[in-house]
Amino acid sequence: MTHTTTILADHKGYTAPRVSGDEYFVDAVIDITTYTVTGEVVTAASLGLDTITSATITGHEVALNTFSLVCGSAGAYTSTSSLTIFGVVRATGAELTATDVGAVRIRVYGNL
Repeated sequence: MTHTTTILADHKGYTAPRVSGDEYFVDAVIDITTYTVTGEVVTAASLGLDTITSATITGHEVALNTFSLVCGSAGAYTSTSSLTIFGVVRATGAELTATDVGAVRIRVYGNL
């Protein structure tokens, strides 16, 4: 798995996690250049966080691909320090192959 994480700047140009209630959040683009069928693991540290409490996919680059966040039956992510993005080709329902699948935009909440 190969990807680049870019934290997006807010309206003031700030590129670090920001406060939202009792947690911090960060908007980021995960540019997946080599996808593996086990998904793409994104760490809290790459987002400037110590722990992850929730996350949302807010967009993706390639219209034919669709992405989801992997969680267990109890609703927990991969761990409190990482999450896994899994993708499929929407047109066929097939798993993505080990190619450049484009960028995925996410919003992640957690603590420092």
